[in-house]
Amino acid sequence: MSRSTTSRNDEEESLFAPVMDFRKLMAMIITFYWFIMTVFIVPAACVSTCTLMLPIMIFSMKYFNKFEHILCTMVNEHWVASGQYTGLTVEEYGDDITTVADKRALFLANHLGLVDHYCLMTAFQNKPSVAGKYMWVIFNIWKSTPLGVMWSAHGNFFINGGASKRAGVLQQFRDHLINNFWKFDYGWVVMYPEGSRLFLIKNSEKQFAEKNGIEPFKHCAHPRIGAAHSVLSVCGPSEKSSTKARVGNNPPMEYIIDCTLGYPNGKVPGLGEAMLGEWHYSNVAIHYSIHKVKPEWSNEEVLKEWMYKQYEKKDKLLEDYYRTGKFPGQPRQITYSIFRNVLVQLFWITLFYAHYSIWIRPFGLYLSSFIY
Repeated sequence: MSRSTTSRNDEEESLFAPVMDFRKLMAMIITFYWFIMTVFIVPAACVSTCTLMLPIMIFSMKYFNKFEHILCTMVNEHWVASGQYTGLTVEEYGDDITTVADKRALFLANHLGLVDHYCLMTAFQNKPSVAGKYMWVIFNIWKSTPLGVMWSAHGNFFINGGASKRAGVLQQFRDHLINNFWKFDYGWVVMYPEGSRLFLIKNSEKQFAEKNGIEPFKHCAHPRIGAAHSVLSVCGPSEKSSTKARVGNNPPMEYIIDCTLGYPNGKVPGLGEAMLGEWHYSNVAIHYSIHKVKPEWSNEEVLKEWMYKQYEKKDKLLEDYYRTGKFPGQPRQITYSIFRNVLVQLFWITLFYAHYSIWIRPFGLYLSSFIY
């Protein structure tokens, strides 16, 4: 390459440098907006509204649940909107989960990164009633954050790891389901059975496989059975009657949805990378397989054997996906309009401002009068 060509390239890079710096600055500003909205504004507005709605429970649980589900749907919409900002697009393969959207189901997904949440919420947003009536099982690192307070208000369950606490935590989860699943009219229970993101548990997956004399998976991990078994032991169909749950006289959980998330070329972005616009392969694929719940799955060993087989299939699905760039079958594109995105942001900003103006600020001033 000649000196003149090198000089010309350097000049072009220097000319574009201010433009790139401006783009990075704008990306940081917009990312800061999404951070404030997601971590503070939306949780504050949501929890405040839920608190004010509590008296409705005295008169009608039906109407309380209806309003709370609408509010939860709007929270889901905000996450979808922020996912859209990152450039996220989702293609669905396999069974059509719209057919069981209004049924009670256990949703099991492999866990690759924090962006998984955005992918699933994007997939849920066009399924009637799913987003408003789901219950998430979440690792308790988030419990003490504003997001955790909001998720607790909705009734999500926070689970703690560790073999020493396993029995106690699972009993708490079963009690949570007994006391809340039907009372607050939940539909789907959503969880990541592997326990954590794949890159964090690859070594433990190898150790687990060696200990049990089985082959380790490459693209997912053997699922932990405890939480899924707890759901089916409480909400699954009774052996005596397929129309009743194992606990109480309530209608049972009817389906298990096995969800396989795949990122192009296996490159899972970090949350910061995605929000700053540095995510170049943002077309995520999701494959679903719907299974009718069987009463015998209330037996933990039987359920474990079945789930291990499903995750063996999942590992092969991901192997083929990373090789070909697609799952079997025809893709179904999830769409989300920018206009709806804007409306959702206006909804949450307006709701927060209303709470702030009507009672948060006056209450704060009242308290400060006793301090100063």
